[in-house]
Amino acid sequence: MFSARYQRSLRILPSLLCCFSLTAVSYVALAAVLPDRDLGALTQVGRYSVLAAGPTTGQRDLLAATSAIDIPLDVQTVGEALHWLLRDSGYRLAAVSVMPGEVKAVLELPLPAVHRRFEPLPLRAVIRLIVGPAFHLVQDPVHRLLAFERCAETPDSAAMGEMP
Repeated sequence: MFSARYQRSLRILPSLLCCFSLTAVSYVALAAVLPDRDLGALTQVGRYSVLAAGPTTGQRDLLAATSAIDIPLDVQTVGEALHWLLRDSGYRLAAVSVMPGEVKAVLELPLPAVHRRFEPLPLRAVIRLIVGPAFHLVQDPVHRLLAFERCAETPDSAAMGEMP
């Protein structure tokens, strides 16, 4: 009646169907676990490449733009370094005439050699490093101005100031 080859195929068929159904079930389970994505927010940029359409972090927050920085040797002071850093950021320093005397003094200090080269960091972090921990950054996003104010004195720093 049936050839031996046909009978072997009939015996293998249930195994194949079982494997196929397990594979199909696993794909359905995987699809249920994956989050839904809004395909309208994706842009195809190549045959196999798709990017999420939207602004970068640096475009939303100008001081969050990350880049490696090499400050040229002709920049000598902290203030010049800050002006150089902000040249393409859209921000500028507030007028020196409205800054407290302590800030003016820091801006006139020579730029330390270790502050001439930075690995990729957000611009805000580089500015904070150059000015130092004694001051915190004050940002006016409406006018895109930056200024600094002295951090509150800690009990330890006040005690050190009283020593002869």
